[in-house]
Amino acid sequence: MRRSLYALFTMVAVLAITPAALAGSLCPNTAWIYSDGTQSGPSGSCGAVTLSIANDNTDTASVYWGSSSNGSTGLTVGNIGSFNTSVAFSGAAGAEPYYILDFKDASGLFGETSGDKILMIENQSGNLIGNDMLLNPNATLFNVFDDTTETYLLSGQADVKTLDAWLALYPGLSNIPTWVGVEMGNGGSGVPATMTVYGADYTVTPEPSSLLLLGSGLVSLAGILRRKLRV
Repeated sequence: MRRSLYALFTMVAVLAITPAALAGSLCPNTAWIYSDGTQSGPSGSCGAVTLSIANDNTDTASVYWGSSSNGSTGLTVGNIGSFNTSVAFSGAAGAEPYYILDFKDASGLFGETSGDKILMIENQSGNLIGNDMLLNPNATLFNVFDDTTETYLLSGQADVKTLDAWLALYPGLSNIPTWVGVEMGNGGSGVPATMTVYGADYTVTPEPSSLLLLGSGLVSLAGILRRKLRV
């Protein structure tokens, strides 16, 4: 019995140290349209949000998910385990919606001015499969754009990496709060486009330090219980 109890608590401790994910869902509650130099928004609701643009080359439309009216997701750049949504798109092939991570870089990690607004923009085609869009930190490719100066950073638009690869190069990104959005337009063929964005499901991977602390606590508890059982 004693050995079984100790083995049980040791197993729980090991599982606690193993990266685990927490799940949740968000509403598409902030919407923006930028057309001919004029920006409108925010607006939106917890239901589906439909946006249309007249020219997918000069206009953009974006929808952000959030848990409150300001669009905040409660996510950080480093703790996104996955992010999945449904988007109905009508427009030209090659101009499908793409993911954006939006945050302020207070430390100037990429060599830009500290405090600039940064966009990590998905840079790949074909992520919209049917109505499903999946953000996978191990596979989805992003480049880095300084939205304050409107310039691509580092090696420019061609410098694309997975989110995990960017985090490996710039660990300081890990704890920066981010807004997650989807955008269409800006670089298409000049035709109209429409997208309807729905709610999103996500998983959050706890930080390794938190997992280690929990696991260490459970290991200590197992040791205490073992000593008590010997008495």
